[in-house]
Amino acid sequence: MGANFYRLMGSIYLLVGGLSRCANLAVHQQPVTFRNFFGSWQNPESISVICFVLIVLIYTLTWWFKTPRLTRLLFFSGLISGVTWLILSAQRYLQILQLPGEMFLLPLQFLTAAALLGAVHSGMWFGHWYLVVPDLPVVYLKRFNTVLLCTLSGVVLLLCLNLFFRQQSTDTVSFNLFYQIIFSMRVLIGIVGTLFLYFITWDCLRPKSVARDVLGATRAATGFLFIAIITVLLGEFCSRLLFLEMRFIF
Repeated sequence: MGANFYRLMGSIYLLVGGLSRCANLAVHQQPVTFRNFFGSWQNPESISVICFVLIVLIYTLTWWFKTPRLTRLLFFSGLISGVTWLILSAQRYLQILQLPGEMFLLPLQFLTAAALLGAVHSGMWFGHWYLVVPDLPVVYLKRFNTVLLCTLSGVVLLLCLNLFFRQQSTDTVSFNLFYQIIFSMRVLIGIVGTLFLYFITWDCLRPKSVARDVLGATRAATGFLFIAIITVLLGEFCSRLLFLEMRFIF
């Protein structure tokens, strides 16, 4: 696959981390400057964001040098830092929740949503790499699609669990027409639509399809993964909107 793919992915997630750090500064009503970006360590969440950005930056740079042990160490360090960041960012919203076990369910929802977004995004970029290296085994792209299904299943299980808790609660914000529309978009587009695209991608990568035209099969699968990015993003946006408006996890 080559180092260029990892340089590309490192650069993309470095950009995502940088934009997230800017949003973190804005949430805390601080000006977005270079000094504040790296110098403002006012809480654990900010520390975890800065650590994540710095680790991903160094990780990306190591792909220009032959340092496999350091690169592997930085990869797992970035993974731990990212998970810590997500868990800490969830703590800020615990006070607005009306849900039993919110201390565990909210961080878990943040983690599954991030894993879902990461799986579909990384899979789409990996699919494009078959244009660069046509001899790549198709099984690798299948694995990304499998991870997409597993993380989507986790999202569905959490949604069902949270809806069960909602039925047991009495002090909840009721659904009006606007919330019903947003919830329908969350389920039909974010979950059902993404699941439908998973099966289409799976069909594109079947042995029969690959045997007929490998490049065509991977191109088609990559295109459907690109559409899945849109459905996942829209679904998670609706989920976060309902969370902030109705003080419940959807």
